[in-house]
Amino acid sequence: MMKRWIVFLVPAILLLGMIGWRISQKNAETAARKTQQAARGKAGSIVEAAVAVRRDIVETYEAVGSAEAPSTVNVTPKVAGRLQYLQVREGDSVQAGQILARIDPAEVQADVRNVEATLAEAQSRLAQAQVTEDATNVGVGAAIQTQQAALATARAVSAQASADQGAQIAAAQAAVADAEGRVEAAKAEIASSEAAIRTAQANLENAQVSLQRQQSLVKEGATARQNLDNAQTILKVQQGALDEAGQRKENALAAQNSALAQQRVAERQVQIAQNKAKSDIAAAQAGVAQARATLSSAQANTSQRSAYQKNLQALAAAVRAAEANVRAAQARLGDTVLRSPLTGVVTQRSLDPGGLATPGQTIVTVQAIRQVWLTTSVPEEVSRSVYLGQTAVVRFDALSGEAYTGRITQLNPAADLQSRQFQIRVRLDNPRGRIKPGMSGQVVLETKRARNVVTVPREAVRFTETDRAADGDAAGAATVTVVTAENKAQVRNVRTGLSDDKSVAVSSGLEPGEKVVILTGREVKDGQSVRIAEAKRGKDGGASATAAQVAPPAGAGGGSQK
Repeated sequence: MMKRWIVFLVPAILLLGMIGWRISQKNAETAARKTQQAARGKAGSIVEAAVAVRRDIVETYEAVGSAEAPSTVNVTPKVAGRLQYLQVREGDSVQAGQILARIDPAEVQADVRNVEATLAEAQSRLAQAQVTEDATNVGVGAAIQTQQAALATARAVSAQASADQGAQIAAAQAAVADAEGRVEAAKAEIASSEAAIRTAQANLENAQVSLQRQQSLVKEGATARQNLDNAQTILKVQQGALDEAGQRKENALAAQNSALAQQRVAERQVQIAQNKAKSDIAAAQAGVAQARATLSSAQANTSQRSAYQKNLQALAAAVRAAEANVRAAQARLGDTVLRSPLTGVVTQRSLDPGGLATPGQTIVTVQAIRQVWLTTSVPEEVSRSVYLGQTAVVRFDALSGEAYTGRITQLNPAADLQSRQFQIRVRLDNPRGRIKPGMSGQVVLETKRARNVVTVPREAVRFTETDRAADGDAAGAATVTVVTAENKAQVRNVRTGLSDDKSVAVSSGLEPGEKVVILTGREVKDGQSVRIAEAKRGKDGGASATAAQVAPPAGAGGGSQK
């Protein structure tokens, strides 16, 4: 029984001892704390402070968006057939022009051979028609040239006949004139000879009378014999003159008859020449007319050229149509090879080798991701502050710690009717392909910038909701607690401006270099003594300690204003 009490008594004693020791410790700590508080009250409240500095402050807007490929192409065949070759899969990188797939070309190759045979036949028909036309053109041309030469010859003969007519008639008329002259000369000779006959006859009669007288005188002896001889001689001379005159007349008559005969012959020659000239001219003119008719006939044959030309045009059109069919068939043959239209990544494979491909059916999908878009929307008040070409910073949830800088390349001028927000696209370089289409990311857009303004940490500013600016940001009337050179707290009214996630711009009520309270253990009143503790600052100048801050309201459209 005694042992049982000992078992319970020893632990109870130990427990009571520990309780007593703890109470004494607590009393000692309370006394020490009171001592410290008393010392602290004499020395002033300990605060952390920051120095107001001049710098640029940027107001930004954050929005959530998703990455998109700027170019997405569904590779589809233009011809139907069995898929013979496909060696790419999702995730494979491809280059523009790279062969992705091949469709069995057997059927299309047969079509190519068929249209090539049709083309060869059309070309043969055209060549034959061209040869026939060339031969016909040569024959017609030669005939035209021959008939043109014949016409020229006929015209020359006609001209020569006209010239010969004049010459022949003139020669015949000259012969007639010559004969007429000889007739007139013969007539004159006849008249002259008749006069000579009359003279000679008279002289002969006188000589006969004189001879008779001399004969009488000789007989009578009244004159000398010599005078009789002279009279006889004179009679003979006169008889000779008479005979000569008679002969002249006969010769003149003969010459007249001959000239008359020649005149008649010349006159007949003139008639003959005239008739012949008329006949020759008529024949020459008939030759000219015939040559003209033959030439017209030969020229009429040229009308066949129009028919030949139309036939050749039709055959040439058939050749062109056949050539077009060949090109179309060859294009279809080329379409059996599917190439990548761009450099990118295969994101979908919809058919396997051996499957039947049809026009319009997607075989693979290729997206270009060397550059990507981050598509998001901004509210109306932010849309007024952004512009094409503006720089934006994008961070993706899946790529923690990485930031990408891009530019706004698209800004829709019309708002979405339901959300009343404006869509924008930021272009990002993606050389390593780390950004994948569909990734969610946050884009930071600069909306306002204040240059070289006095700024303090956001923790230093105290204001109520009624002091905020109309846009809900930390801008308007507020207060800051300034630590004076005498280490006194001075609550000062200030006018705030733009703010970012760390600092607030102060447009009035504070000078650069002044110290403001950013953290304190308890409320500091105006005029209270304070002591500044060394604050641990981050790289951006903000306090590392946690303090009560006035956060800006979230912006509309999946974004927030900062």
